[in-house]
Amino acid sequence: MTSLRCEATRWAVEYDDGTYPGFVEVRLTDANGRQWTFLDKPPIFSDGDELSPEATYPIAVTMDCVILSRTSDPDGNEVVTISTGGRPEATEGDRSEFDVRPDQLVEP
Repeated sequence: MTSLRCEATRWAVEYDDGTYPGFVEVRLTDANGRQWTFLDKPPIFSDGDELSPEATYPIAVTMDCVILSRTSDPDGNEVVTISTGGRPEATEGDRSEFDVRPDQLVEP
């Protein structure tokens, strides 16, 4: 599966009872320079333990995505439209499709 490079910016929510892992805030800057924010559980963005309340942020992370199309902008630069499949969705408008630069992707 393809992954999208993003940046974890902070630990957002901690649960005291230990039954829930908490949430991390992750930001994506799209191909147009707009920033999008995501809030979800750490395993959505990382396979390891680097995301925690004690971590030093920002931390480079990835999220799974699917490539929907490849086009070019007016300057001839490649733009890739991806979908997160709704997990996660951006906090601004519950959006899950984004235009990104090819260098933001980790393809198999």
